[in-house]
Amino acid sequence: MNSRERVLTTFKFKEADRVPLFEAWIEIEIMDAIGGGSPYKTREILNLDCIPIAVGHPKSTNAWRTGVDEWGRVFKNGWYMKGIVNNLDDLEKYTPPLEYAKTWFPESIVKSTKKKYGETHAIYYAFHDACLGLSYMSMGLDKFFIAIHRNKELVEALMKRSTEWTIAMINEANTSGVDFIMVGDDVAFRSGSMMSPKIFRELVLPYYKKIVKSSKVPLIWHSDGAIELLIPMIIEAGFAGIHSLEPNANIDLARVKEKYGNKLILAGNLDVTNVLTQSNLELVHKDVERCIEQGAPGGGYLFSSSNSLFKGMEIDSIVEAYRYAKEIGVYKKRKS
Repeated sequence: MNSRERVLTTFKFKEADRVPLFEAWIEIEIMDAIGGGSPYKTREILNLDCIPIAVGHPKSTNAWRTGVDEWGRVFKNGWYMKGIVNNLDDLEKYTPPLEYAKTWFPESIVKSTKKKYGETHAIYYAFHDACLGLSYMSMGLDKFFIAIHRNKELVEALMKRSTEWTIAMINEANTSGVDFIMVGDDVAFRSGSMMSPKIFRELVLPYYKKIVKSSKVPLIWHSDGAIELLIPMIIEAGFAGIHSLEPNANIDLARVKEKYGNKLILAGNLDVTNVLTQSNLELVHKDVERCIEQGAPGGGYLFSSSNSLFKGMEIDSIVEAYRYAKEIGVYKKRKS
């Protein structure tokens, strides 16, 4: 069974030969240390079963760099600072054409990736800041959540714009021939969600349904934080899976697996805060074992970190986590 077959089997909620290994996002510092700066070589070394069709942002954008980007978000040295969309006139100014989505999918990279990995690996595309995240970042978190109650016209216009952009990105990913797509849209802190389930249902769910309906391939929804109260609506929206299942936000993988493991592909839950940032490989082994034991039974689980691989993590711990997950994630050898 090759990587692509392994992942597609898992997406059918069946046990493959072993648990697939996945990582949605890997920061450049980690890629430099493991794969000489190559996102593809890095994933090969880690034995990941999923390969991105394209990575990074086009040179034309200031997003996650320095300056004001096309959606009115202000960044400094890669850090988000604030949003400057305050009214409908600002929104019109900071709404790029939908054709702009094509620049995230360089033709040469898409072709070379499909040629090299298309038959052997599951090809995916992962992007962040979908309809909700892009909207609240364009305004700024405080202003956006105040506007939900005081300026619904602007909020709805922001959500409509951001949904159209999300769908444009999904359409491009579908055209490029991916097997699945990850849509990032952080909606929670470790202490709880940014909004009540009631507001989430009224404001976000209708747009999520449109987003899911637009795709020909399965969508996995990403959010950090305490999202458990929102999971039923993620299922209702039609998402095929969920990532990142942050353990430090009290997301218990065993509990989520029991309640939703036959309805959602589960991806993540490996502790990035207390495990991958330290050098004790015994702790790494214990957390990998926990993830495999809780997530693997019956299929439907992608082994992954509970966020991404980012600067400050221990390289040896990352490499060992994936090596060990591959070793113990073999279904025929896993203890019942």
